Amino acid sequence: MKRKSIYSFFLQPILLLIILTGCADASTKETSLSSERIKELRQQYPVVSGSPPNVSSRDVSFAEILEITDAVVIAEVVKQNSNFHTDLTAKEGTPEWHFNEKTKSQGMQPYVPEFISYEVLIEDVLSGEPVEDTLDLFYNADFYGYEPDLKPGMRVLTAIMEGTGQNQEGKYSFTRYGTYYIVDDHYVLSAYEGQSEKVISFVAETNGKSLEFLIHTIEDLTDF
Repeated sequence: MKRKSIYSFFLQPILLLIILTGCADASTKETSLSSERIKELRQQYPVVSGSPPNVSSRDVSFAEILEITDAVVIAEVVKQNSNFHTDLTAKEGTPEWHFNEKTKSQGMQPYVPEFISYEVLIEDVLSGEPVEDTLDLFYNADFYGYEPDLKPGMRVLTAIMEGTGQNQEGKYSFTRYGTYYIVDDHYVLSAYEGQSEKVISFVAETNGKSLEFLIHTIEDLTDF
């Protein structure tokens, strides 16, 4: 009887420690996707990279994106809309106006950009200005293949900026530099992996991690 009591006295704390350690290990494992799972998901959620021909661009960090965008949201893609155009009407007398006039005099049409657009449902506004429950996200069609090709049902965390041009009222632009796909319910994959050390480092820290971890990481970059 005494031996059994001593045995229980020493064994129970050890078993409890093993159980707690096991739970901690499991919790740690669940905070990241495996490399195998990331590889599988990349078939559906590919990384975009590069730039269109004759376009010079530089890496933009997530912190820089936060400085120029209006809100960070979680959204679900409803559908891809028809493309739309914006007439870059310039005020008379400005360099842009003179350029357009010169273009017309040479028998050419001024540049009228086309935009790819998606209707999305806003699940949450993590920071910034309040937005409508349903809105359109867009990017310049010249960058098709270099920006995320969103599909119905996809969920994303993305930084958005309200449009100011013609036909952009109530619409918001987004970019690969500030976009993460939400996968397997509560994990994230970056839309862009970067070339600069700053961007690569941030992606390495957040890619494949939990959505909650990404949100906390973004919180450290700004005042949510």
